Amino acid sequence: MNQVEAISDFTPSDTDSPISVLARLNNRVVNYAILAATLPVLIMSIVLYASGIRDVWVYVAPFLAAMFGAFVGIIIYRQSYERIDETVRIYAEVLDRVAAGDLRPRLQPPSIDATHPEGAILHHLANTVNRTLDTIQTIVRDFKTAMLRVEADTQAILEATSRQISMANEQDAVVTETTVTVNEVRATVTETAERAQSVAETAQHSVDISREGTEAVRETIEGMEIIRRRVEDIADNILVLSEHTQQIGEIIATVNNLADQSRMLALNASVEAARAGEEGKGFAVVAMEVRNLADQNRDATVQVREILGEIQRSTNSAVMVTEEGSKGVDTGQQQANRAGGSISDLARAIEEAATAAMQIAASTRQQTIGMDQLTRAMATIKRATTETVSSTMQVEASVQRLRDAAGRVNDVLADLEYSETGD
Repeated sequence: MNQVEAISDFTPSDTDSPISVLARLNNRVVNYAILAATLPVLIMSIVLYASGIRDVWVYVAPFLAAMFGAFVGIIIYRQSYERIDETVRIYAEVLDRVAAGDLRPRLQPPSIDATHPEGAILHHLANTVNRTLDTIQTIVRDFKTAMLRVEADTQAILEATSRQISMANEQDAVVTETTVTVNEVRATVTETAERAQSVAETAQHSVDISREGTEAVRETIEGMEIIRRRVEDIADNILVLSEHTQQIGEIIATVNNLADQSRMLALNASVEAARAGEEGKGFAVVAMEVRNLADQNRDATVQVREILGEIQRSTNSAVMVTEEGSKGVDTGQQQANRAGGSISDLARAIEEAATAAMQIAASTRQQTIGMDQLTRAMATIKRATTETVSSTMQVEASVQRLRDAAGRVNDVLADLEYSETGD
């Protein structure tokens, strides 16, 4: 009797899991079966004990009553057990569907009254399983939403990294092209610097020549002064002296023409020097023309010297000085003075051009240094771009793996059937 009361006093708690509840329910059914099996033995023991007593009916009557009660109890227990068995079978089918991935079905409350011990167990089992399924369904729904968001976000990241890689590749191509251009410009600047240095040296040489020409003209003027003092003694060779003086006039005219052209070229050289940079080729041409003119000036000065020598030799044989000779000598002296002034102006112009050429050479050297720095900077940018592309590709691969994993999780979740609204 104490065993029966212990069984009937079973009440599930809120902390019991569905599996533990089913196990305890099964133990309860087994206990009922043991009780039903031991009941006839107990009755037979009572009969044997009472067989030694004279009045058997006194003992048989209670035995029959007990047998009837046991029979009725077994019938009632069988009906209750059948309802429990049917409910458990239905619950098992529902749990099989859940195990197959269908989270939508729920355990219906059993037909057994909740006040009945077995009914309380089944009611508790149904409520616990239903709450568990609701929780699992909510988790699955939220997890699927999160995985879809992860998949969308990773797709956006993949697109962004792809664009970044494309932009980095374009930047790398631009840097490469820029580096090639910078190297070409550097080569041009180096060549310009060399030419400017050469022009500066040539211009300096021209300055030296023009200074020599100026000194020669000064000496010529002094010689003309001597001639002017001695021209009064010229007589016989006056015609030769006149012809030589005419030649001197032509040469001086040539010198004047050269001086004018040199002045214009010097002006152009100054303009070209200011423009310098990549326009160095034009300045080189101008500098070459200046050198050619300086050469012509030197040749003309040589001719002047030769003619003056002839004049000096002619004056040695001259015995008379005429007014015409004196005037011719004056004219020659004036022209020599003008030639000396022109040559001095040309010397100053050439000196300015030489200074400008030196400045151009110094500027191009600075440009070469800047180009070297720019080339190194471009190399640094190219290395950084290459490292950026490599890192971005690694990130892209990681994001792709994450996206694939999210896709596989979504495929698994797609096999589960559940309510989208959470009802």
